Amino acid sequence: MSAPVAHCTADAAGTVVFEIAGAAGPELVLRRRGGATPADEVRLPMTGPRAVLDHAIPLAEGRWDIECDGRPVRPGTRDVRALVDRIPGAGPVTVRVPYPTADGRIALRSWVRAPHAEAGAIHLADGAMTVTGVLYGAGTGDGAAAEARRCEEGEGGPAPRTHRVPVTGGAGGAFTFTLPYAPLAEPAVTARRWWDLWLLPAHGAAPVRLSRILDDVWDRRRIHVYPAYRADGWAAAPCYSGDNDLRVRLEPGDRHPAAMRTEAVRDG
Repeated sequence: MSAPVAHCTADAAGTVVFEIAGAAGPELVLRRRGGATPADEVRLPMTGPRAVLDHAIPLAEGRWDIECDGRPVRPGTRDVRALVDRIPGAGPVTVRVPYPTADGRIALRSWVRAPHAEAGAIHLADGAMTVTGVLYGAGTGDGAAAEARRCEEGEGGPAPRTHRVPVTGGAGGAFTFTLPYAPLAEPAVTARRWWDLWLLPAHGAAPVRLSRILDDVWDRRRIHVYPAYRADGWAAAPCYSGDNDLRVRLEPGDRHPAAMRTEAVRDG
């Protein structure tokens, strides 16, 4: 018996409708990868060929696999146009994107962020990146900063390294900051490393992870590819993680001043 096929429609509020073609059981089952609690399984009753994941149904952040009648479900058409250029309302920012997996199944990527710092345009010049974005669920105040974080093995276990730059706030939660690459390249870059980017809305405020999730892209690693800045002995470029979190990638490069240039490098 062939696997059922799901045609999906997602709306901006977080509701996803599954239309199942082919033999189907009485319910659609969603299971969060790596989950081990009752909350990591959600069962949606079938009404005819349809199952509805309502926006009010709690869904933890992560990747959710989908089964019907004990079988994986193959992807059909996906109408996710309503997710593009979305502006969230009050409360936690929730995003649910149905997507096809590499092995031919349909799955769902869920984010739940409160507050949320949405990364926008990234401008590259003079060995630095300037990031604009919007902060939802909080506002920027005195002492607002962006923080780059990486972990290094040190005595007593991993020791965090951080570098901060000031943030300029604007109306409606808008923010901007410029992060030079050179401080992230100290000490010498001898292997590939990453710096994760966080927003500190004000002095003493809890940090907020910088991400880009308010559209229909479930994995940006090979979608948003930025030029690399090459200096003496290292190269740096913005990139996204598999969770759509913004970061900076550094890797060893040519060790002579003539290598200082900018060129496109695809993140691996």
